[in-house]
Amino acid sequence: MILITGANGKTGRAVIKALLSKGERIRALVRRTEQIEDIKSLGEMEVVTGDMLDQKAVNEALVGIRAVYHICSAMNPDEVQIGQIIIQAARLAEVEHFVFHSVIHPVIQEMPHHQKKLMVEELLVNSDIPYTIIQPGVFMQNILESWKMLSEKGIFQQKYFTTQETRICMIDLEDLAEAAAIILTHPGHTWASYELSGPENLSLSDMLAAMEHHFGHEIKVETPQDEMFAAQLKKRGSGDYQINTILKMFQHYNEHGSIGNSNVLTWILGRKPNDFSSFIHRTLRL
Repeated sequence: MILITGANGKTGRAVIKALLSKGERIRALVRRTEQIEDIKSLGEMEVVTGDMLDQKAVNEALVGIRAVYHICSAMNPDEVQIGQIIIQAARLAEVEHFVFHSVIHPVIQEMPHHQKKLMVEELLVNSDIPYTIIQPGVFMQNILESWKMLSEKGIFQQKYFTTQETRICMIDLEDLAEAAAIILTHPGHTWASYELSGPENLSLSDMLAAMEHHFGHEIKVETPQDEMFAAQLKKRGSGDYQINTILKMFQHYNEHGSIGNSNVLTWILGRKPNDFSSFIHRTLRL
């Protein structure tokens, strides 16, 4: 049986669907009981509830588990402590394979969430548990947060790009989930760290060209100021740590971009990863 932590997020749900398509037995760990029915709508699986800061609850979630795919919620200030707890539980349960969902370029320490993920990577490497560390780039699906305005008004709201030089290597979440399922169900992937990126290092003009091709009209760009963006995040319930971390992330992207290479993902999938244009085309057909 495979345990997925952070199971009700978009990444957890995608990985679960990919594993279920392979006939794998899944245990999903969610935080609240009201999330159980929603996650069960994905298919047949066991669902347990618990706070990942609760060692006892995490220990119980790991009982009888062969492999773990560990996802911590985005920009979580307690990520390192959560990592310590679940690694301890995995050691106690004698888990055969621990896959950690990290981030591309965790060595970039000016982004606090990268710093925390690198610390968890170190804990895992030193744990003696057979591991795989997955370091994915920015998800193409992140633009879906502004999809309503994009599809209804032709406006792309974004914070990634402020100059023509900025380039971002995005990965389709469906490709990430397929790769994760392969890593969890095929031998030969332990004791490895994989940087997973899509096939393009995209500029804003590249993204707009793909959008305009599939939408059939001009797309305008809006880049909210930090103060307005922070207020929107606060309204959605984000705390100060999350807001400050997200702003630092976008500042870094604007100054340096986030460049990646798709060779590793291509090797794992056995095919070329999906490009941004195919993602837009697929999303419009949904």
